[in-house]
Formats: sequence, C-alpha cells, structure tokens
Amino acid sequence: MNLKDLIDLFRDEGRNNSSNLIHIWAVFWANFKIFLSYRTWVITETLSTIASIIMYFFMGLQVDAQRLVEAGYGCISWLSFALVGIASENYLWMCISRISHSMQHEVREGTLEPIIASPIRLSSYIIGQSIRGFITSSYFMLGVLIVGIFVLRTPLMVGPENLLSFLVILLAMVASYMGIGITAAGIILVYKRGDPLTFLFASITEFLGGVLFPLNYLKDYPILWTLAWLMPYTYALDALRRVLLTGATLASPDVLKDLTILGIYAIIFIPIGLKVFRWGCDRIRDEGTVATY
Repeated sequence: MNLKDLIDLFRDEGRNNSSNLIHIWAVFWANFKIFLSYRTWVITETLSTIASIIMYFFMGLQVDAQRLVEAGYGCISWLSFALVGIASENYLWMCISRISHSMQHEVREGTLEPIIASPIRLSSYIIGQSIRGFITSSYFMLGVLIVGIFVLRTPLMVGPENLLSFLVILLAMVASYMGIGITAAGIILVYKRGDPLTFLFASITEFLGGVLFPLNYLKDYPILWTLAWLMPYTYALDALRRVLLTGATLASPDVLKDLTILGIYAIIFIPIGLKVFRWGCDRIRDEGTVATY
C-alpha cells in the first residue's frame, strides 16, 4: 500500500455512517463482558449486600414504628421502609456514578484518546456506558428486594400495577440525576479527578433523602429540612415508598406530583450536564491533554 492509499484510508468516512444503535450496543456489550469477568467481585458484593440487609433487619427492632405512621406511610415495619430506601439509593448511584467512573478509568488507563479519535460518537459512548450501569445496578437492586421479600418476609406491594409504577419512577429518578453524572464526567475529563465530589454528594443525598429514617425527624432543623426537599431524590424515594408500601399508583395525586417534580429536574439538569461534558471534551482537545493523567 502506497502513501496515497494510506491517506485515503484514514480519510474514509464509511465507518462514520454506522448506526448509533450499533455504537451503543458495542460499548454496552464490551463493558458488560468486563463486568462478567470479575466473578469474585460480583460474588463478594452479593454477599455484602445480603449481610447489609440482615444487619438492617436487626436495627429495625430498635425503631419506633409510630414515627413511620406519622410520616404518612401507614402501619409498616421499619425494615420495609428502609428496604425501599436502600435498594433505590444504591441503584441510583451505581447508575449515575458509572459514567464518571468509566471516564476516569479511560483517562487513567490511557484509552480515552483512542475513543475520542475513533468514529464512535461520544453520545453513543455515554448511553452505552449508562445502559451497562442500569443492568448491573438492577442485579444488586433485585438482590436487595429478593432477600427482603422472600428471606426476611418483608411485606411490599408487588402487584403488576405497582411494579409498573415502580419502574416508571425509577426511570424518572435516574433521569433527574443523569445530568449530574454527565457533569461529573465532564469535570473528570479536565481535572482527571471527580470521585471525592461524587461520593460526598451521594452521602449527602442518602442522609437528607431519608433512606434510613423518616424525614419528619428533620423538622426541628429548618435548614436540613429545606435542603432535603430541594433534592430530586427526596421526591423519588417518597413516590417509590408510596407505591411499594401503601399500594399507590401513577394515578395517585402524591405520586403524580413527585413525578412532575422529577421531570422538571431532568429538564433542567440534563442540558447543563451535556454542556459541561462538551466543554470538557473541547478543552482537553484544545489543550492537548486527552492522553494525560
């Protein structure tokens, strides 16, 4: 092959015409196979999840059930209350942090430059990584719910209509935080580090969202109470608990209100996240720091 043929080969735009769906599937399948290869990690994380749920079961023996009644969820056990919070919070952050974690991994391993230089669109790369996060997160979330329902006999509403409502709320919850995950990925592109900020945000969300305690505990602390209701996760968790603990559906006024607020957050945060990510990509290209760590 002579020099002219080689130059023409690199100028060939044929591969750029590949479908976005093909790109998304390629990214998802490659990363999913990597996930399946870490069998020891999957086993240990599964055992850790089971141990955590059993620990929460015994913690619930010390909780005043009247507080849960006052929170508006009826006469339920604390384990039922906490189980929904634990499952949804872990699912949310495994999905959202997947984008920033994968981006940091690509930077650290020196594989980000080939990805950016390849014909694959960055939007397809992000979507493929997100789908992989949804699948792996669902595995652990189902593990939490299965152990709680079938091993610890936790009463939850799991009829067809409740499960459909549960899935819709989960999607709305992830969408409301997707912009934050994309923003973190854009920051990592430029500054190469972002996990401490992500973990801090996750911890604050777990605390103020009321994963392990009813939010009416915070009424005596006006600042914390206000901050709690400024977070989209608070509305998502409230809707999920109403569906699984009280039998509410998407047509219930309280659930519909929560979904509307989640939609507003998604409309605000996702465009911001995409702009930050595009800014990060443009900056590292201009500075020539794509391959640096």
